[in-house]
Amino acid sequence: MTNKPETFDPSIPVLTDVVVPGKPEYARAPSVDEAAIEYDAELLAERLRGRFTGFLTGEARGLIEERCREVLREQSTQLVAAITREVAMALEGRMSEWVREAVETELRRQRGE
Repeated sequence: MTNKPETFDPSIPVLTDVVVPGKPEYARAPSVDEAAIEYDAELLAERLRGRFTGFLTGEARGLIEERCREVLREQSTQLVAAITREVAMALEGRMSEWVREAVETELRRQRGE
């Protein structure tokens, strides 16, 4: 007694055909004929160059410009903060001198000198 139906199509592999040792052709996909897939490297390179150039002159340009503006703002903020600190430190030393001179001048004026 066989387990095959009467309308069995022998061209279609069944599970037992796939897992039976000695029939590996059923277990893997058919290989693609490498000769049928020929790529023209120059044509591909030219297409990629075109896409790259299109991207750089289009969407990427806007992204690059925005990033440059962002970095410029960050750098400007850091520069202003650094200069402000330097000026404050320089003024702090000078301010002490100015206050001391102003107090001495006022004391001399009050003494009548």
